[in-house]
Amino acid sequence: MSFIEYIDRHIVYENPTPQNRSRHGFFPGLVKLPSGDLLALFMLGEAFEAADATTVVSRSQDQGRTWHLEGPLHVKEEAHRYDSDFMKPTVLSDGTLIAMGYRFHRSDPDQLLTNPEADGLRNGDDLVSVSRDEGRTWSHPRVIARTRPELIEHSGPVIQLRRGTILGAGSLFPMWDGTNPSGFVGALLQSEDGGETWDDQSIFFEDPTGHYAPAEPRLCEMQDDRVVALVWMVDHVEERNLPNGVTVSHDAGKTWSDPIDTGIPGQASNLMHWEDDLLLTIHCQREGEDIGLYVRLVDFSQDRWRTIKEANIWANAPAMKVAAYATMGRNLRFGQPSLLRLDDGDILATHWAIEEGQGMILTHRLRIHP
Repeated sequence: MSFIEYIDRHIVYENPTPQNRSRHGFFPGLVKLPSGDLLALFMLGEAFEAADATTVVSRSQDQGRTWHLEGPLHVKEEAHRYDSDFMKPTVLSDGTLIAMGYRFHRSDPDQLLTNPEADGLRNGDDLVSVSRDEGRTWSHPRVIARTRPELIEHSGPVIQLRRGTILGAGSLFPMWDGTNPSGFVGALLQSEDGGETWDDQSIFFEDPTGHYAPAEPRLCEMQDDRVVALVWMVDHVEERNLPNGVTVSHDAGKTWSDPIDTGIPGQASNLMHWEDDLLLTIHCQREGEDIGLYVRLVDFSQDRWRTIKEANIWANAPAMKVAAYATMGRNLRFGQPSLLRLDDGDILATHWAIEEGQGMILTHRLRIHP
């Protein structure tokens, strides 16, 4: 009988002196390094949308049981000292670490990140940085040129296909006036040269009705060139969410299916290939009756979504409605989950959460019995 076993919980980051200084951790991404160490990148700042927020590096040498905070991924240039940045790591096939993400531009630390009147966001840059020594030193973040006016919300890690192609996915943030000149589509970033150059002209998601945007998309490759994108379906105009959707490519990202309804009432989510036609997925469910962080074993045979087993692994949050950018910083209490397979076969589920008034990075060790 299939089941998901909960083993234990650990903390990647919590503020050691909250009575002295406001420091919150959000938006984690974890990888397993060739040496066996685990490395985490996450945002550290004095508030959810603070101008001092930047990506930091933390390392574990005991499979995620304890963590050592090593410091910022980069030192901000003077011209970008108030730009908040958010980056996620990926280990490429040659052992190189690549961090991808974005930053928002601000000229004053008191400027709001979001426009409360139009539900738009400030402009910014999509970024890439590289490490060749397992994250101990990093190249200075380089701006990725884009062909659309909107900043690409590249909130997840890139993936490298078995053929070597690197793919990244992002929704398009609305501009400051709340508009999306390019439409509510999902942009696909592609590199064929190890991350040196990028093409952003392909689309992995387009709602046929033109209403929904694919927020916080996550990618995984199942069989060769079969790529699945899992998205948070958001209607920013009506400020409502639909169940998680997926799109599928069978040609390494060249063409994609129409969105497929999973039936899962989730928002920020993630996935990994388990084996054969099985996916392991994780979903933040913030609305309705079933609130918390859910892990599911999914049969995705013939590109049809069928949940085999599910488990609620964390439920320390109230129900909340979150579909507007202008209110996310006040309303969100947990998010951006991910899954990492450890050397012993266990799974490390990671996410951020507000507990006791602090933004923390948490992990949950799981054992999957398919």
